[in-house]
Amino acid sequence: MDLGKIGVWTWMDHLSANEAAEFAQRIEGMGYSALWIPEAVGRDPFSLIGYLAARTEKLILATGIANIYARDPMGTKAIWKTL
Repeated sequence: MDLGKIGVWTWMDHLSANEAAEFAQRIEGMGYSALWIPEAVGRDPFSLIGYLAARTEKLILATGIANIYARDPMGTKAIWKTL
């Protein structure tokens, strides 16, 4: 997997689901290779990543970090299997 040289890091909780998908599609159309979504407050980043992955072609989606205090091992494995 090649993350490329330039990606976008942004908080997307203020966007509706459709707006988030449109934003990700614009980022991909501009030639960015990766979109990084923080895990701090708000939406579950892995659910959002799954949603955006279904609406983009080749954009790499990532959190950077999955907070160990917010994720138990069984829940994390279930997210991994789902994605």
